[in-house]
Order: sequence, then C-alpha cells, then structure tokens
Amino acid sequence: MFMEKSVPKPFMKWAGGKSKLVQRITARLPAYMPTYHEPFLGGGATLFELARQGRFKKAIVSDANPELVALWTVVQRNVDGLIRELSDRKKYAYSKDRYLEIRGYANSDMSDIQAAARTLYLNKTCFNGLYRVNRLGEFNVPFGRYVNPTICDEAGLRSASRALANVTILNKDFEKACKDARPGDGVYFDPPYIPASFTSKFTSYTASGFRIDEHERLASLFGTLARSGVRVVLSNSMTKDTLRLYGKYDRDEILGSRNVGGPASYRNPAKEVIVFAGPLSTSEVVSATA
Repeated sequence: MFMEKSVPKPFMKWAGGKSKLVQRITARLPAYMPTYHEPFLGGGATLFELARQGRFKKAIVSDANPELVALWTVVQRNVDGLIRELSDRKKYAYSKDRYLEIRGYANSDMSDIQAAARTLYLNKTCFNGLYRVNRLGEFNVPFGRYVNPTICDEAGLRSASRALANVTILNKDFEKACKDARPGDGVYFDPPYIPASFTSKFTSYTASGFRIDEHERLASLFGTLARSGVRVVLSNSMTKDTLRLYGKYDRDEILGSRNVGGPASYRNPAKEVIVFAGPLSTSEVVSATA
C-alpha cells in the first residue's frame, strides 16, 4: 500500500487511458495475484491502481511502442536523471518553435535519459496528448495549445518510480509477453480498440498498426489463458467484431468516452465492453485442477 501523498498514477496522457474505468477493470481481477501481466501498457492506469492496492507480488508489463517502453524504463531505473534533464526550463520550454525543434530530433541520436525526456515533453505539449507516428515511425502530432502545462511533475514521477520496484518492463508482442502466465495469475488486455466506424479508425500507435487479424490472435490467446487457469480481463469497443470474438464470455457493457485525439464530436460517449473469464481466486484454480 502507498501513503496518500505518494499515490502512483499515470505520468503522461494516453489515448484510450483507463483512469475513468480503472475501478471497474480492477474489480474483475483477483484480489491478489502472484504475477500480474499487462501486455498493452500505455499510460499504466490499471497497473498503478493495482500497485496502490498491493494486489500483486510482481508484475510483467509490455508495450509494442519502443519509445514508450524506453520512457517507462528510465522512470523505473533513473528517475533522478530524468527529472534533472526535464528541469532545464530553457531546453524544454513550452513554445511552438521549441516543440517543433524537439519533435524533429530522433531518439536514436540521444542518450536514454534525453530520449525519455523528449518523449515525455512531446506528450505534455502536443495536441490532446495524442501519440501518432507515420509509416516511417516518425512522431507527427501537431503542437498543442495549453495555458501552462506541467512538463516535469517531480512528485508524480518519483511516485511512479517507486510503484515500479517489482515490475518487469518489456517491448514484446502481446503473446510473447504473456508466455509465463500461470494459474492464479491475472492478465489485463487493453489493445487498440476495434474501430466502431471507418471514420474512427486509428492504427498509427505504432508504424505497423493493429489489424483485425491481430485482434483475432488476441481473442485466441484470451481463451487459451482462461482455460489454463489464468484470470483474463479485456477492454474494447462494442462492435460486431468484438461480439464475434468475445460474445461467449461474461462481459460488462459500459458507456465510456474518448478523452484524447480527434475533434470534439469524436470524444462523445461510446459504448465499450469489459470481457472477463477464468478463475477469479486461487481457490478456484486449486479446485479446478484437483
């Protein structure tokens, strides 16, 4: 458990972030897990809430976005260095000219700390906190307009770093990231949502995108894990494809909202689903395998 003043929470904005739904998601996961797995880490709202509640012994998290994983790794291992770097207010000034200059840099030409600082700076100052890359993998979100954005939240970064003490951070495909899941563990999948319509299609989270065949592979893994005694929870949009893939499982249907990206009309409430399967407690695992 964490003291109230040090409650860990997401240190960056993220498209599809689960801060508003985190209590409903964590309610469907076991009260305690030997290992918690989250292969689509994103902003980490669910991970931080479970850490705050002390509900896992260790966690294995992953993401397909290498820049995001690099940032998480620096927050975990060298948060002091990241804070020192971001504290240079001239270098990381909030202005369009400075934003465009930093956006034009390549992380591959920087140290780990500089690359992490660049990623976090762009997230805090770009339009709606959106992460989007072109086919070359280049970040291409326009400058955002804010009153006085907090680029370096020292207390928040330190709290996040403490919460990552027993967490393994990977940059792997979701299937490989779950290969060590065992009976009694919990897994939460938060993939890029299946688009509810053509106009809402978004596949630029990574240069390769996330296609329907990937969703089908994920649904197959969901079933395999549940049958093996792992508690599995997944969130997605409510679409015909979602029902085709997960209609046989228990689910909660909710009215959510998209909080970043697109025009105001795109952020209107949209129907989402939380799907869950597999044993909810260790005792269920034991009885099922006895």
